Amino acid sequence: MLYPTIGVPLMGNGILRRCEQYQYTRCLRNAGASVQLLALHAFPSAVDAALAQCDGFLFPGGPDIGPELYGQAPLPSCKEPDSARDDFELLLLRAALEAHKPLFCIGRGMQLLNVIFGGTLMQDIRLKQDYQHSDLLHRTTATHPIDIDPNSLLAYLLDTDTLSVNSLHHQAVDEVGEGLWVPADSPEGFAEALELDDYPFCLAVQWHPEAMARRTPTQQQLFRAFVNACR
Repeated sequence: MLYPTIGVPLMGNGILRRCEQYQYTRCLRNAGASVQLLALHAFPSAVDAALAQCDGFLFPGGPDIGPELYGQAPLPSCKEPDSARDDFELLLLRAALEAHKPLFCIGRGMQLLNVIFGGTLMQDIRLKQDYQHSDLLHRTTATHPIDIDPNSLLAYLLDTDTLSVNSLHHQAVDEVGEGLWVPADSPEGFAEALELDDYPFCLAVQWHPEAMARRTPTQQQLFRAFVNACR
């Protein structure tokens, strides 16, 4: 398969969301993929059609996930969720996991993966952070270091056990979902990646490689590895 088709949920119709969506699309196409943007139709026939059309799925960043989905009441600092994205992406991700499709989950996507497996989220990390983890002004450059487990898929793909990354989040994984494990963390101990063993390809990262890839070619390696897994 020369150009595998990657499904990416539609992030929104506003100019900001369209610009963010373009960053993912650019990285996937530069890695040799065709991209199918998926409308947020949360019913089984739409998900079945996506599974039939797509060789893998990328779950992108975006707004906070509704806390009720991981058994919590919203705190005042929790931002307004997008229920349409929550409903569709949860349905699609469950189906993609059952079909053993390759997965790349970024930012919100990583948090969604954790919720699917029964994990929980910290609704606001700002009182616990040593580095600024919501630094929108420096989204294209590294803002803090992370440590990577040398035995992880992430370390294999990047050929390193340390990395400097950007941050665009005020929430983080708290209790890790069953079957997942944390191959990378920040100096404060926040999970910066999740992996799922005994699965064809499942990589989740809390930072945003799509924003860094143009200036930092190392970040583009993650997209190439994902597209190769779909191929």
